[in-house]
Amino acid sequence: MPRLSDFRKSAYRPFGAKPMGQIAISAGHARVRESTIWCQVSERVAGALRTDAGHRHAVKDSVLMMHARSNNTASIPLHRVAVLRSFVQFLAEAGAPVERLVQQSGIPYRALDDVDNYVPSPRFWEFLITAARSQGIPDLGFLVGSRSGADSTDPNLTKLLQRSPTLHHAVMEFCELNNKTISRSRTGVIRGPDGEHARFYHSPSCDRDNPAITQIGWFGLTAVIAAIRIFTGPEWQPHEIGVMPDRAPCDSICEAFPNTRIRRGQEYSYVELENSLLSLPPLTEKTDTLAPSDFDYPSFSDNLVGSLRQVLMTYLHEPKLSIELAAALCHTSKRSLQRRLAESGTSYSKVLEHARYDVASRMLQEPDTTVTDVARQLGYSDPTHFARAFRRIAGVSPRAYRKAQLSRTATG
Repeated sequence: MPRLSDFRKSAYRPFGAKPMGQIAISAGHARVRESTIWCQVSERVAGALRTDAGHRHAVKDSVLMMHARSNNTASIPLHRVAVLRSFVQFLAEAGAPVERLVQQSGIPYRALDDVDNYVPSPRFWEFLITAARSQGIPDLGFLVGSRSGADSTDPNLTKLLQRSPTLHHAVMEFCELNNKTISRSRTGVIRGPDGEHARFYHSPSCDRDNPAITQIGWFGLTAVIAAIRIFTGPEWQPHEIGVMPDRAPCDSICEAFPNTRIRRGQEYSYVELENSLLSLPPLTEKTDTLAPSDFDYPSFSDNLVGSLRQVLMTYLHEPKLSIELAAALCHTSKRSLQRRLAESGTSYSKVLEHARYDVASRMLQEPDTTVTDVARQLGYSDPTHFARAFRRIAGVSPRAYRKAQLSRTATG
């Protein structure tokens, strides 16, 4: 079985960098105008830049209490399973009991079957904390991000970035896709204080006092650095890195960035790089084809009903998909959830029925899947009940729907 030290050696190898002055950058790459390195800063980051550090919002110690105080329309914070899978794969190769760790955090292990599933962010945070502590890996986020590279949040992201004409274009692509991967999280580019550098920033979905912030922060930073190195080469090191925790990073992380200034206690994580690098082309251009559907992520819902529907799709295979479970996923009480759904003009049974329809309509497009299989996997004991529920939403039977979809695919 591999030892953890083996993973550390392989993860750190790309960071064995020369001083920045030794990296050959063509003088022909002109500095990109300031206006081109700006993208819209999220309200969270902009507010942080304007707010005194002494007025930061304090959060409770319990991870599952994060974002608990929300209004009646607030959505559930969600993580795309592609992010969780990067951690699970790393831990599995290191010999950790990943199935137990995932289930202890309240996440169905079957959720890992589809990278487009979504899980509640507080349960993802709990998984990170439990895994790092129980396995004795304080630099877990850094190791996983270093191992997965730019593909940390999507298995095809490196291929996509290699098609970008410049680093600046790739950064914009990276930001757009990552902002669809984790709700309430923002990635973007802002101008550095000296005007000579750009800051490739990551504002995570949790607060700085969340015990998972160290793992999340370094995971995001290593993905950002890997994306930049597609254009600068594997030996490039950032001019400066900003991290949110006040405590010093692990020695192993400091050793990986011997020429980089690491600033602690920042309002968001960031990697600082010279403006002139933004016009660099990729070192290796990809010519193989990527289907547009590879990055056709479902959009995050901005309300409770929509986000509950999204997360229920991940939990449909659970044996007891009760309203009590749904309330726990929303981190509220059963009565409060019922009230909030009623205020939105719906009920838990209707939201659950729509979630089942969303999954069923997708499964029925698979040629080898029968209607009976779909009914059973969605928890219906009688296929007739499934057909009746499906018809209420689609207006046609599951068989008629499946036949029409397969016909459209064949002729399309």
